[in-house]
Amino acid sequence: MPHLRATYKFAIIILIGLLIFLSDFFELANPLSNEIILFAICFFKVNYFMRFVFRQIKLTAHKEFYFHEFISFIVVTILLVIVSYCIDYYCLFRIDPGAFTVIIQRNIATELISFFYFSISVFTTAGFGDVKPNFTTAQILVSSELMIAYFFTILVLANILLLRESFTRKNRM
Repeated sequence: MPHLRATYKFAIIILIGLLIFLSDFFELANPLSNEIILFAICFFKVNYFMRFVFRQIKLTAHKEFYFHEFISFIVVTILLVIVSYCIDYYCLFRIDPGAFTVIIQRNIATELISFFYFSISVFTTAGFGDVKPNFTTAQILVSSELMIAYFFTILVLANILLLRESFTRKNRM
């Protein structure tokens, strides 16, 4: 799958999120600097994601459009976004447990599952309200995931054929 190879940079962003978690877990940096790093990564991620999606569409504009490639692109991209934000939410929660409400603190696995569930509900805009961001930082992270979800579902999926045609015309000129 060519889309898996193209997503290695996004995987690096996820690994950086894990490093932030470890930095906070072992108290290698103060919480404010971890939060600032998390913020910077979030904004880099939004920019990278949008560029990545358009670049992938542009690269495939002059090729045959196979359904299985399109589905694999969508699945991989959505999973990367959801997992990435899950880790961001978890890191923010570890930095400040008051950032989110109704997360039951039992162990790392249940907390990660809760944030994975929360990230899915944010991405799909279901937003059940059982997990709620309390602080500005958490609200900004949630807003950025909502913007990516909106961008991906409305602007890309709904207009994929128009985008491909546009890139094909541009390549011919």
